[in-house]
Amino acid sequence: MARPFLCAVVAAAFLSLVAAPVFAHAELVSALPGPGEEVEGSPTELVATFNQDLDPSRTSLEVRDASGTTVARGGELGDGPREFRLALPELPPGGYEVRWTSFSAEDGELARDSYTFTVVAAPSPSPSPSPAPSTPASPSPTPAPTTPSPLASATPVPGDTVAAGDGVVLLPILAASLVIGAIGVWLLRRRAT
Repeated sequence: MARPFLCAVVAAAFLSLVAAPVFAHAELVSALPGPGEEVEGSPTELVATFNQDLDPSRTSLEVRDASGTTVARGGELGDGPREFRLALPELPPGGYEVRWTSFSAEDGELARDSYTFTVVAAPSPSPSPSPAPSTPASPSPTPAPTTPSPLASATPVPGDTVAAGDGVVLLPILAASLVIGAIGVWLLRRRAT
């Protein structure tokens, strides 16, 4: 009788280890500035998006400069329960570390991690050519029409999308549960005879 119980305990331990990644915490999905990004000029804020709804009272962002000094800390919910924003002071060129702590309002789990980004000096405006002197007899030149430049699109961050097949992880777990259950029933019947 002890053998089926042992099998059940082993099966439960195996399933808890395999299923652990399925019950993920509120992990960082994307950020602006994001991991490994090089930003021209100082960003005005850090925007982090997570894969679960956040508890804002227990979620925070912290930005440290290359010497380890904290330059900004805190944050608040942004557009929706999964976005967290932190206003940034003027950041001189250099490397910065973002340390984030998220507390999921969905599963009550805490997660922490960090990444780095770099601020580079914004390009200085190129000097405009001085206008040629005009003679009083010639008409003044008409300025060329300007066309608005298209908006810059966000640069994708590695790991900023959630794979469409994430739910497929449950299928092997379900199959393993059925196989282990069948083995347990078989062992119980065998033991009874």
